[in-house]
Amino acid sequence: MKIQLNRISFGLPTKAFFIDYTVSQKRQLPVVKEFIIRVLHSVGKSPVSLIQDYFGFTAAETQAVLNDLIEESLIKWSDNEIELTAHALENFEEVQGNMLPRFFEVVDKTDNVFFELSEFRMLPKTVQRSGINSTSISLPLPDQCYSKLNDKAMSAFDSNFEHFREVVKGEDIYSEREELYKINHVNGKYDLSIPIPVEYYIDTDAPDVLQTAYEDPNLDEWDINKSLFNYMDAAISTKPYSDATKDFSDYISATDDPILTQYWDDKTSSINLELLLKHHADGTAHHSKETQLIVGNLYSDFNSQALTERLKEIFLKKPKSSGLIWLSKGDNATWGRTSEFGVLLDSITSLFDNRKKTSKAVIALPCSSVSEAIEQRKVYRNRDIDPALIGCEKQFGGENCEVMLIPNIMVACLLHLPTTDERNISLPVGYVSFAPELIESVTSNIIRWADSNNNLNDFFERRGTPEEATVLYRYFSQILAQE
Repeated sequence: MKIQLNRISFGLPTKAFFIDYTVSQKRQLPVVKEFIIRVLHSVGKSPVSLIQDYFGFTAAETQAVLNDLIEESLIKWSDNEIELTAHALENFEEVQGNMLPRFFEVVDKTDNVFFELSEFRMLPKTVQRSGINSTSISLPLPDQCYSKLNDKAMSAFDSNFEHFREVVKGEDIYSEREELYKINHVNGKYDLSIPIPVEYYIDTDAPDVLQTAYEDPNLDEWDINKSLFNYMDAAISTKPYSDATKDFSDYISATDDPILTQYWDDKTSSINLELLLKHHADGTAHHSKETQLIVGNLYSDFNSQALTERLKEIFLKKPKSSGLIWLSKGDNATWGRTSEFGVLLDSITSLFDNRKKTSKAVIALPCSSVSEAIEQRKVYRNRDIDPALIGCEKQFGGENCEVMLIPNIMVACLLHLPTTDERNISLPVGYVSFAPELIESVTSNIIRWADSNNNLNDFFERRGTPEEATVLYRYFSQILAQE
């Protein structure tokens, strides 16, 4: 059984180039001209009167059409006789037993072509995206990838012109014959970062093997050798130290998780992950109908869909409560770094009654300075999503605990377990519950946590914001206070 653990969007450094080039392409002759050419190909040198009498032309009409053919270097006219030039004879092809003329002309063209900078491959329209996805993690490329860009673009365009026509432009290269004649000019225009969505998953038969895949099948076809995966691994290679026993103890104290306690092994000081995943695959790990095991981040494909569908059913009954509090884990380097994070957030907040002051999503993020808040805001509050942000010095439930709470309606808690992989991808396990007693318990724990030890701070607030207008007083406390 496949279980998606995380989804990450990586920003692929890309540059747009203006390319001015010339192509040679098939030219269709007018019917009369083509017929004259075909007649001369069949009979050879002929008197001008043959053409004039065959078509019933006047002397002036005959003169005009033959002058055109001479100008195009297709016939020679000498001593009142005409014949095909060597150029014309060379451009006949046998088609189903008939010899037909196939002529070409040169045409100037211009295009904007996008190249990714790691291997200077063209980006097809199925991969190109507009704008910048601020949630993406930038891919680190070697310095040489940014040098002599115009020369690289010219070389790549020359070597891959047929690919450009077929894949990038979507042209039929078999019925529309066209060849690159020359490249006149190449000029770099602007830089952009293309979001490349990737999923990280495990299989219950091999839970120790973290696997990677593109979420978009078009990317699979484009990067068939998966060469970008090496850069992605380098971008998320660091992994913070984790104390499994302390993490589990802090998490259980904060969330009262009724499921993970069944799988904790005191002898190994770890969760029996093999047994947990087996029960998850069998569907036997749930605590009750209202409290069920979840594996993977909340915005993973299965969990996101399941949460949204259940909440839609609940909000059809127009509950009194609204508003969401999402407490992130301590190390959020790879947490929420996908557009699917915003999709889940938006799908839930769209269910709220906007007339209520509590109808807002609040995300609590680890933050210890104004500069850090600025960087966090770029990722978690942008043109796609608009939650209220609040900083915290000490994480609720420990460094590897994550909680999403909709008071009186739902609570979802995750413990982010470390994996044996070198990449900073955790294995989130926990529960989602719609049981009132668990929701009330976690809500009370969050209130106590927020009120003690100055855990929350105002680094995300604008300077001079009055206390009553801060996220803490305007949203966070109001959402928690709902009965």
